Amino acid sequence: MASRRNLKKVIAFVVDDIATEAFLVSYGAKGNTEAWVTVFNKIFALGIEYISRINHVEPGMPAKKYFNTMCESFNADAKALLDEIKALAENK
Repeated sequence: MASRRNLKKVIAFVVDDIATEAFLVSYGAKGNTEAWVTVFNKIFALGIEYISRINHVEPGMPAKKYFNTMCESFNADAKALLDEIKALAENK
């Protein structure tokens, strides 16, 4: 990433895409609305958590290593949310 500002934009974009995907899938879903509310809360908490982590680099850790591990962690968490959305969609 070239800058923190660009990284924040990318995270916000990915979170918005995941939320849109969840909304479109949940629109036709019947039944367990509490599970969908939980998923939406996780999605928006993911965005808030990672954007706030950008501003506070761990002391003693090189910035490049910190941002690389943070990006890997974000990708893993985003993939887990997409898997959760897929599992809820299959339980229609």
